[in-house]
Amino acid sequence: MSLPEIQQAVAVLTRASSILLLVPEKTSVDSFSSMIALSLALTKIENKEVHCVSPSHVPQELQFLPGSSQVLMNPQTKPSIIIDIAGVSTITDIKQEQLKGGVRIQLVLDEGVEATADLIETHIRQMPYDAIVLFGASDLADLGALFTNSADFFYNTPIINIDHRPTNEHFGTINIVDITASSIAEITYELIMAINVQSIDADIATALYAGIIGATQSFQKPSTNPHAFQVAAELMGLKARTEIVIQQLIKTKPLFLLKLAGRTYARLRHDEHGRFFWSILRELDFIESGARHDHIPLVMQELTNNISGYNAASILYEDNAKQYTLYVSLGRGLGKKTKEIQENLGARRENKLLVVPIDAITLEEAEK
Repeated sequence: MSLPEIQQAVAVLTRASSILLLVPEKTSVDSFSSMIALSLALTKIENKEVHCVSPSHVPQELQFLPGSSQVLMNPQTKPSIIIDIAGVSTITDIKQEQLKGGVRIQLVLDEGVEATADLIETHIRQMPYDAIVLFGASDLADLGALFTNSADFFYNTPIINIDHRPTNEHFGTINIVDITASSIAEITYELIMAINVQSIDADIATALYAGIIGATQSFQKPSTNPHAFQVAAELMGLKARTEIVIQQLIKTKPLFLLKLAGRTYARLRHDEHGRFFWSILRELDFIESGARHDHIPLVMQELTNNISGYNAASILYEDNAKQYTLYVSLGRGLGKKTKEIQENLGARRENKLLVVPIDAITLEEAEK
């Protein structure tokens, strides 16, 4: 674990009075649960205002987490004007005067202070936050419109970037990126412990445990390391409600996901020599199952969990406009070449999948 970065993050969070916690537009169980856990820990500190934001929505399977109902889809907008005055240590008085159609603020300085226009700088901050913590984003573009509409705010506010993936671009002011960790929740656990070792109660422990379960697929992923088991054991000792986590994330799957996965399995095909598996989903499949297009990564996870030794697995999606998109999950053998394959296919990254537009006239042509 990167201790200097964690200590820097603690210093920033301790000083900040208003903190924005964010997950990407396409979030994960791990990212969302970690955000909830840190929020619960920070709100225990007096005079801290903490807002959690998920730009899309609260994942249905995580609505059992304490505090999930308080998650917003957009940050609070509260414009403030910041005035920097060089060479001045105190303000004697602040006066406010109503004007027709506006207001005037007068700052009175100490006697003898020379104030000139070139000593004064003004800044406008649209959001009231002193610090940002971002969970599981490769870069700021993963926030979608939230970033593009408020780029100045993100460029001028300290960002604590928490992730465990090697694709992270270290865009933060402080980057707590540990590629040896199995989950973001493990890193968040260390951060909360550094803030206040006594602060982890049953609610926080439950959220962190959910993050580890989601990231490791209940400790079944081959990349799960011993530290994940150690942290999980410590969270169980801190009264994490493991039964409800397993019930919500492992044993209970939404009906729409079962229906959509069933349609995917029914059309599953494979190339035995290349260990390449693929299936097809049409717009009608989403209508009849009640699922959404952004559930494709969940279906892909169901698919790859039940295929052993695959090189690549994919879902070809045909929309109503006869546009074709391929979602690709690379197996362990090809995972090391993800960047090269992404460039060769002209793909984008989305929820650990490569997403490739297919230029074709018919579904048969797209599949070929």
